[in-house]
Amino acid sequence: MVKQDRARRTHELVLDAAAAEFATHGFAGTNLQSVAERTGLTKGALYGHFASKAELAAELTRQFEERWQELLRTARSTEDSPLPSLHTLVTEVFRRTQQEGRFAAGLRLVVEQARAKGIRPPHLEQLRLLLLALVERGQEHGEIDAGRAPEVLSQLLLAAVYGLHHIAPVARAEHVREMWDILLPGMRHPAD
Repeated sequence: MVKQDRARRTHELVLDAAAAEFATHGFAGTNLQSVAERTGLTKGALYGHFASKAELAAELTRQFEERWQELLRTARSTEDSPLPSLHTLVTEVFRRTQQEGRFAAGLRLVVEQARAKGIRPPHLEQLRLLLLALVERGQEHGEIDAGRAPEVLSQLLLAAVYGLHHIAPVARAEHVREMWDILLPGMRHPAD
């Protein structure tokens, strides 16, 4: 039991170290030696947990996919009105990319993989479509100015949250609040 516990902890340590490398350097820029150095393991010991960089990336992508789908399900099923739902979704995506290394690594890996195939990253498209649906609902409920193009607003929100993560790797929650405070008046109905 103790041996299994130690192996599980080491496995998790390897995933966290790999996530930090992939999130920072992407798939091509990550090597297993750097992952081993972050963990204090030898490269041989690392191979006892994952046979290759691709296997590590696949596991991080799998875990990301679970967390991503959970995030989208939660946003779709919320009882909040559209504007608070938008705010919560934007804030949560940003929070996870800043505070959850495995989430950030998984997002980078799936985006890189899509771009390598020459396609629009499906996860970002899923997020854009959800943002679009929330914007449209907000317009129907009178929370968001119906004179604004919902497609433009959804793309702006996507660019803001995804872009902030990439241009400000040390951005904090207050940056998202400030961004929201700037965007909100432009989205609201003029009577608000």
